[in-house]
Amino acid sequence: MAKKPSNVLANQTAYITIIVLLYSVFSTSTLSASEWYFEPSLGLTETYTNNINLTGTDKVSSLVSQFIVGADANFTSKKLQFSFNATETFVGYSHDTETNNAYLTLQANATYDLWQENLKAIASSSVTNIDRNATENSLADLVTGDTIQQIDNSAGLQFNSGNSNYVFGTSLIYNNTQTEDGIGESHGLSATINSTNGSATRNVFWDLNGNFINQKNAGFTSENYQFETKVGAITDYKVNPFIRIYNERVTGTLQGSNPDAIPSWGPGLRFQAAKHFIIDLSYNYIIGDNTTSENYAAADIDWQPSERTSLKAGYSTRFFGKSYNFDFSHRMRRLTTTISYNESIGAFERSNYQEVDSDLWCPTSSTNINDCLPPGQVPDDTNGFENIPITTTELVQSNQFSLNKIFLWQTELALSRTTFTINVSNNNTENLSTNEVDVYFDARFTMARRLSSRSNLIMFVDYTNNVFDEANPGGPYQKDIYKTVSATYDKSLASSLNSFFTLQYLDRESNIAQYNYTEARASINLTKDF
Repeated sequence: MAKKPSNVLANQTAYITIIVLLYSVFSTSTLSASEWYFEPSLGLTETYTNNINLTGTDKVSSLVSQFIVGADANFTSKKLQFSFNATETFVGYSHDTETNNAYLTLQANATYDLWQENLKAIASSSVTNIDRNATENSLADLVTGDTIQQIDNSAGLQFNSGNSNYVFGTSLIYNNTQTEDGIGESHGLSATINSTNGSATRNVFWDLNGNFINQKNAGFTSENYQFETKVGAITDYKVNPFIRIYNERVTGTLQGSNPDAIPSWGPGLRFQAAKHFIIDLSYNYIIGDNTTSENYAAADIDWQPSERTSLKAGYSTRFFGKSYNFDFSHRMRRLTTTISYNESIGAFERSNYQEVDSDLWCPTSSTNINDCLPPGQVPDDTNGFENIPITTTELVQSNQFSLNKIFLWQTELALSRTTFTINVSNNNTENLSTNEVDVYFDARFTMARRLSSRSNLIMFVDYTNNVFDEANPGGPYQKDIYKTVSATYDKSLASSLNSFFTLQYLDRESNIAQYNYTEARASINLTKDF
């Protein structure tokens, strides 16, 4: 079970909120034309689960009571925009009151105009409850309680300017991430810069993109610098020459760093295949004495045949090898589709696991491993049980760089009263120091139907397939498949009184036998807004 929120977190959240609210109240510039919205709420959710411990045998049922105190606030003025949403959930368990707990969730954002709507100060704070260990339960929630609290804070400056001749934007942000178990924490700076020519330019075009990320934690540092620019001449023909300059540098004290990345430059041609169809081709030469990389070709496509359709795709070479990106969106009257694929470098992520020795208590009268207790759990009476040493997987601090390849697909069909949605995501995370690969795949089909002006029916089927250390079946390899079916009926009982009823069934299959189980839930909720 997750620990109760610390006083430090509560004080930090209260401090941020009070500062912003006091500023908005006492600033004469914001009082001139401001709008203020505040709505507290109280809710109660009762959930019955037939397998609170998520075990294959000896299932324990429990009635989980969640008392929810919430607040939703928005403040808007000429210079300041502030939003705040938070809930404190007090959870009680009928099977074991000693595991009762409290969980905080929060999302706060603030933007203040410093100069002519071009220069802005921005800040955000969030508190989320994420799974404690994805190998044990990647679908952890407040009912099972096997979550940890993560706090993300950021603050900085953002500048945007542009006209018919140019578009320019830059930002400088300080980021801080804290977790309840200390894994995945980091703090540091991130900076971005981007600029393109405007529609009125006649002789020169350019496209500049750059970002810099610096992170630190427990004496370790990481830096990721990426810069790309294209500068070319606009001719009277559909072929325009340009020069491409690219550099990416990943360094620091983390394992898997590559201080000698591949700075390069090269000539290119831009083809105006159609009015809104641009193809960039370039051949790039490696700068310096880099012997691990060769000269390479790069290509980019930007196609916008209409206001409803957009396609951007790219191919290049980065320090880790061939690299691709893809973004597609298409919107019709009732059908909307978005597809994207991107590759990014991460550090201090919660994706590093190691094998640890543990104990498995099994009944001496049974030869079925599904009858054993979960790893590390000791029976109250060990008579009739035997202790079997096993190896389990433990989440540990990641002090390596990782490569994340993320694919996202969403299609939504909105009919007059019914909406169908398909969401697919796949994330391949490769540890750049060990080459271990974890794969996280999820597909969900959702149907939402409006039954009346006050009631709705929402049903979904979800399939999750996680593979840890995919390339090493002889090591800490683990494959988990979660299949979930859920149906929710929600109804507005009055203008500020709402309720819902949910039935859910979960089936988990794993190559680790003790992680095989099924769980059925039934939940009912009543929420009052004030």
